[in-house]
Amino acid sequence: FSFAQVRCCSFGPRSAPRVSPSRPAMQFEGAGGFEGNNVAGKVHIRMQQRNGRKSWTIVTGMPNEVKLPKSGRTLEVDFDKILRSLKKTFKTNGLLIHNEDHGMIIQLQGDIRKDIATFLIEHTALVTKDMVMIHGS
Repeated sequence: FSFAQVRCCSFGPRSAPRVSPSRPAMQFEGAGGFEGNNVAGKVHIRMQQRNGRKSWTIVTGMPNEVKLPKSGRTLEVDFDKILRSLKKTFKTNGLLIHNEDHGMIIQLQGDIRKDIATFLIEHTALVTKDMVMIHGS
């Protein structure tokens, strides 16, 4: 007999996930999250702590193409112009990262999550308020 087998909330290798019969287990998909919660077009704005008071603001999930409402044409998003405008507006440095899984990632210095959200919604009009998800604030 050992106390390791009696633990209530064990998350070790011996524990098995408990599934309620009324609620089936959800499958996780890397691109869309959990089944049933696949909300396409979410723009995620996160803050990543560096060292001390230094931090990065990371923007993922930006659309690569935008459809114009009146004419119906699709245009590619110029991420270089967006980054240049963000850097000038908020007086900070930043860079673009090309990622196969997450698409284009905008990385800026400092914790400016709310400012970036309002900039993307009001000035660029590429995303709407319900498409933006700010993490950690």
